Amino acid sequence: MKKIVLLLLTVTLIGNYLSAQIAYSPYLDSIIQLADHNSVLLLTRQLAGDTSVTVNGQVVTINSRHYNNPGNARAADFIFEKFQEYGYTPEIQTFSNGRGENVYATKIGTKYPEKEFIICGHYDNMPSGNNSPGADDNASGTAAVMEAARLFANLDFDYTIRFAAWDEEEIGLVGSYAYAQRAANQGHDIVGVLNLDMIAWDSNNDNVYNIATNTASQSFTNDFLSTTRLYQPQLTHNYYYTVASDHASFWQFGYPAILVIEDWGDFNAYYHTPQDDIDILNMDYYVALLRAAIANIGAQAWDHRIAIEHDPILSGNSTEEREAMISVSSSHPIDNLNFPPRLYYSANGDPFEFVLPAENNGNTFTFMIPGFEFGTEVRYYFAVQDSLARLMATLPAGGKGISPAGTQAPETYFNYLIDNIASVSECSQLTPLPIVDFQNTYDNIVITASGTILDLNVNMNISHTRTGELRLILTGPDGTVSMLSDRNGGNGDNYTNTTFDDDAALSITEGTPPFTGRFRPQMSLSAFNDKPIAGTWQIRVNDGGAGNTGTLDSWCLQFLFHDETTAVSGVDVETPDKLLQNYPNPTTGITNIEFVLSRPSDIRLDVYNQYGQRVAELANSKFGSGNHLIVASLRHLSPGRYFYTLVTERSTQTKPLVIIR
Repeated sequence: MKKIVLLLLTVTLIGNYLSAQIAYSPYLDSIIQLADHNSVLLLTRQLAGDTSVTVNGQVVTINSRHYNNPGNARAADFIFEKFQEYGYTPEIQTFSNGRGENVYATKIGTKYPEKEFIICGHYDNMPSGNNSPGADDNASGTAAVMEAARLFANLDFDYTIRFAAWDEEEIGLVGSYAYAQRAANQGHDIVGVLNLDMIAWDSNNDNVYNIATNTASQSFTNDFLSTTRLYQPQLTHNYYYTVASDHASFWQFGYPAILVIEDWGDFNAYYHTPQDDIDILNMDYYVALLRAAIANIGAQAWDHRIAIEHDPILSGNSTEEREAMISVSSSHPIDNLNFPPRLYYSANGDPFEFVLPAENNGNTFTFMIPGFEFGTEVRYYFAVQDSLARLMATLPAGGKGISPAGTQAPETYFNYLIDNIASVSECSQLTPLPIVDFQNTYDNIVITASGTILDLNVNMNISHTRTGELRLILTGPDGTVSMLSDRNGGNGDNYTNTTFDDDAALSITEGTPPFTGRFRPQMSLSAFNDKPIAGTWQIRVNDGGAGNTGTLDSWCLQFLFHDETTAVSGVDVETPDKLLQNYPNPTTGITNIEFVLSRPSDIRLDVYNQYGQRVAELANSKFGSGNHLIVASLRHLSPGRYFYTLVTERSTQTKPLVIIR
């Protein structure tokens, strides 16, 4: 790693790739397990001069990889010969008048040979002198590249993969820049670059790593987070922006690239010193991050994507069975014979049961969820697998299990309530309306329904050639305001069938134009909950730039609301206990948790980690009926995904929460 220059990245990226999630593969999972402590440590020792190696037929020790030390050339030859040993025909790119040597091996894709993923790290190190092991910086990243090459040597992939070890990173990203410049000049189609630089130091054992990314790399970043959650869920991440490593060379030529590195808040105390040797490495953390990186490249190069589309079931007062439909698409044929898609459902927290499709038309599947009595909360999720039983996905994402798929539930679910609830959707009758430079475009929708809001989504279609100039602001009848999007998307075009939904996997800040699909708004729409639905709702589109006018093509409001005029004849209705989503979520440490009790009850409110271990008790006593608010301090918990559970005398309810720093 060259000299560190850091800026805190203000955009937080959480969630899965919107158009098609990275699916889980037990086959890929078994492959990455072959990168174990022994194989990883041996490569690291060899690169760091802790043991001898055979290079060009001679036994040598690589005591230094500094660019002007003879050991650097020995390291290049060692990497070259290891690639040969794995069965590749490696190449060397020289630069700096022949002094610098990039070493890389290539596996040509079988379907898309012209599109390439790069997994890379620099092998040169600091300081100068004859004792410069550089075990963490950056034998660790180089060893990860070599392990990826070894594990994938006898496998075929859809996309091309390059395994690259860069030289002269420490003196200004010289080697990676030479490669990126040549790639751009030759028109290489680089889909994503995963740069690994210092991945083996974790002195406090918190399993935190950092990502550096930019706008052009957001989708690639989201995919890395998805694969890491699936294959190495013990790892958590933070974000910093830095151009102090080789990913930045690819940014200069417009290629998507990310840096994966150990936690800046727990940085290697022996950086650029002779004490950066193998004794300081946290091998459990190192192997986990290395496996996550290899899983990411494998999943992407195999196109391990399954897209599942579903319009969630709305709450309402029907006690009859409910229809749920999904459309599935993937480059891998979906199994609809031996192990067809499943819908798993649970009533009021009971164990999940499943139903198979009642019918299917191609890759569209229809399920029927049994009816339940008034007051029931139903949770559900879907699971599908491919016909070769190598790949599976759930919706919401995150579940596992294969043949049948989905036996391990995801962390979050769809849910609906059988209650005196109604829905209404209203769209503007006055659009399209022009969007003019440095002006506001206003439009109104009048809602005449009567009741209090449970949930609100907003759908927008905007034609505009620079979405980064636009602010989208919704104002309710009582003056409550939510900023849906604040100048997101940079130079991209359009909001196309964009739905702002508090329950979406991705924030609008994580998406890329045309922002098609569901996104969390920048300010939560839950600010409107429990307020009257009736009245005039206003959208304001503010254009803050010049030279890029457009059109507000359409916008719609979608409500769920308590409809006091609706009742179920002959049924004595009791409002069920209800646990609400915490806010803010994600939280940096202090969050608010609300719940509603239909009548007095002994309750427990606890927080659990992703392994099901209770990590905090927030309440354990008798509470009266009505609304309750717990202000919880979670600063003692590490960043990551958690769950909080409310247990009353009548039900158990669970919601997810995320802690960030």
